[in-house]
Amino acid sequence: MINSDLHLQQIKRILVVDDLKINFLLLKTLLRKSGFETVWAENGFLAIELIKSGQKFDAIIMDHNMPEIDGLQTTIVLKQLQPKLTIISHSTYTDLPSFDRNSAPYDGYLPKPIKSENLKALLCQHCYI
Repeated sequence: MINSDLHLQQIKRILVVDDLKINFLLLKTLLRKSGFETVWAENGFLAIELIKSGQKFDAIIMDHNMPEIDGLQTTIVLKQLQPKLTIISHSTYTDLPSFDRNSAPYDGYLPKPIKSENLKALLCQHCYI
Protein backbone atom coordinates (compact mmCIF):
# COMPACT_ATOMS: atom_id res chain seq x y z
CA MET A 1 0.00 0.00 0.00
CA ILE A 2 1.42 3.38 -0.97
CA ASN A 3 1.45 6.37 1.37
CA SER A 4 -1.26 8.25 -0.55
CA ASP A 5 -3.65 5.33 -0.03
CA LEU A 6 -3.26 5.75 3.73
CA HIS A 7 -4.53 9.31 3.53
CA LEU A 8 -7.36 8.34 1.20
CA GLN A 9 -8.65 5.74 3.63
CA GLN A 10 -9.43 8.53 6.11
CA ILE A 11 -12.04 10.04 3.77
CA LYS A 12 -15.46 8.53 4.21
CA ARG A 13 -18.04 10.56 2.21
CA ILE A 14 -17.71 12.56 -0.96
CA LEU A 15 -20.46 14.63 -2.56
CA VAL A 16 -20.32 14.67 -6.36
CA VAL A 17 -22.15 17.64 -7.88
CA ASP A 18 -22.65 17.16 -11.61
CA ASP A 19 -25.65 17.53 -13.89
CA LEU A 20 -24.61 14.47 -15.90
CA LYS A 21 -25.26 11.15 -14.22
CA ILE A 22 -22.58 9.40 -16.28
CA ASN A 23 -19.92 11.65 -14.71
CA PHE A 24 -21.22 10.77 -11.25
CA LEU A 25 -21.21 7.05 -12.04
CA LEU A 26 -17.61 7.22 -13.26
CA LEU A 27 -16.49 9.04 -10.11
CA LYS A 28 -18.51 6.68 -7.95
CA THR A 29 -16.76 3.69 -9.52
CA LEU A 30 -13.31 5.22 -9.06
CA LEU A 31 -14.02 6.23 -5.46
CA ARG A 32 -15.66 2.93 -4.50
CA LYS A 33 -12.41 1.14 -5.39
CA SER A 34 -10.81 3.09 -2.54
CA GLY A 35 -13.70 2.43 -0.17
CA PHE A 36 -15.48 5.79 -0.28
CA GLU A 37 -19.18 6.47 -0.04
CA THR A 38 -20.42 8.86 -2.71
CA VAL A 39 -23.58 10.95 -2.82
CA TRP A 40 -24.86 12.62 -5.99
CA ALA A 41 -26.38 16.06 -6.30
CA GLU A 42 -27.46 16.72 -9.88
CA ASN A 43 -27.29 20.50 -9.48
CA GLY A 44 -25.88 23.20 -7.24
CA PHE A 45 -29.16 23.91 -5.48
CA LEU A 46 -29.39 20.29 -4.30
CA ALA A 47 -25.79 20.44 -3.06
CA ILE A 48 -26.56 23.57 -1.05
CA GLU A 49 -29.65 21.93 0.45
CA LEU A 50 -27.65 18.83 1.43
CA ILE A 51 -25.11 20.98 3.28
CA LYS A 52 -27.80 23.12 4.90
CA SER A 53 -29.61 19.96 6.05
CA GLY A 54 -26.57 19.04 8.13
CA GLN A 55 -25.24 16.18 6.04
CA LYS A 56 -21.49 15.83 6.45
CA PHE A 57 -19.04 15.34 3.63
CA ASP A 58 -15.28 15.11 3.69
CA ALA A 59 -14.95 16.63 0.23
CA ILE A 60 -17.02 17.81 -2.71
CA ILE A 61 -16.19 17.24 -6.35
CA MET A 62 -17.95 20.05 -8.20
CA ASP A 63 -18.66 20.29 -11.92
CA HIS A 64 -17.85 23.82 -13.00
CA ASN A 65 -20.33 24.12 -15.88
CA MET A 66 -23.92 23.29 -14.85
CA PRO A 67 -27.34 24.74 -15.68
CA GLU A 68 -29.40 26.77 -13.20
CA ILE A 69 -26.48 27.59 -10.87
CA ASP A 70 -22.95 26.85 -11.99
CA GLY A 71 -20.21 25.24 -9.95
CA LEU A 72 -18.48 28.53 -9.20
CA GLN A 73 -21.58 30.16 -7.70
CA THR A 74 -22.44 26.96 -5.82
CA THR A 75 -18.94 26.83 -4.40
CA ILE A 76 -19.15 30.44 -3.23
CA VAL A 77 -22.36 29.66 -1.31
CA LEU A 78 -20.98 26.42 0.13
CA LYS A 79 -17.79 28.13 1.29
CA GLN A 80 -19.93 30.70 3.11
CA LEU A 81 -21.76 27.88 4.87
CA GLN A 82 -18.65 25.75 5.58
CA PRO A 83 -15.41 27.63 4.84
CA LYS A 84 -13.16 24.64 5.59
CA LEU A 85 -15.03 22.22 3.31
CA THR A 86 -12.76 20.94 0.52
CA ILE A 87 -14.26 21.59 -2.91
CA ILE A 88 -12.49 20.32 -6.01
CA SER A 89 -13.52 21.59 -9.44
CA HIS A 90 -14.24 18.83 -11.94
CA SER A 91 -14.32 20.32 -15.42
CA THR A 92 -12.81 20.70 -18.84
CA TYR A 93 -12.93 24.48 -18.42
CA THR A 94 -10.58 24.97 -15.46
CA ASP A 95 -7.56 24.19 -17.64
CA LEU A 96 -8.40 26.90 -20.16
CA PRO A 97 -6.45 30.19 -20.04
CA SER A 98 -9.74 32.10 -19.66
CA PHE A 99 -10.40 30.45 -16.28
CA ASP A 100 -8.81 32.50 -13.49
CA ARG A 101 -7.64 29.97 -10.91
CA ASN A 102 -6.30 32.75 -8.68
CA SER A 103 -9.76 34.16 -7.99
CA ALA A 104 -11.73 30.89 -7.98
CA PRO A 105 -12.65 29.53 -4.55
CA TYR A 106 -11.91 25.89 -5.41
CA ASP A 107 -9.37 23.98 -3.34
CA GLY A 108 -8.20 21.92 -6.30
CA TYR A 109 -8.83 21.10 -9.92
CA LEU A 110 -9.65 17.75 -11.52
CA PRO A 111 -9.60 18.01 -15.31
CA LYS A 112 -11.82 15.87 -17.51
CA PRO A 113 -11.33 13.19 -18.63
CA ILE A 114 -10.79 11.87 -15.12
CA LYS A 115 -7.70 9.87 -14.35
CA SER A 116 -7.71 7.76 -11.22
CA GLU A 117 -4.20 8.85 -10.23
CA ASN A 118 -5.15 12.56 -10.52
CA LEU A 119 -8.22 11.99 -8.34
CA LYS A 120 -6.20 10.19 -5.65
CA ALA A 121 -3.47 12.82 -5.69
CA LEU A 122 -5.94 15.67 -5.26
CA LEU A 123 -7.81 13.97 -2.44
CA CYS A 124 -4.54 13.20 -0.66
CA GLN A 125 -3.34 16.77 -1.10
CA HIS A 126 -6.50 18.48 0.11
CA CYS A 127 -8.28 16.09 2.43
CA TYR A 128 -6.19 15.36 5.46
CA ILE A 129 -9.02 14.52 7.82
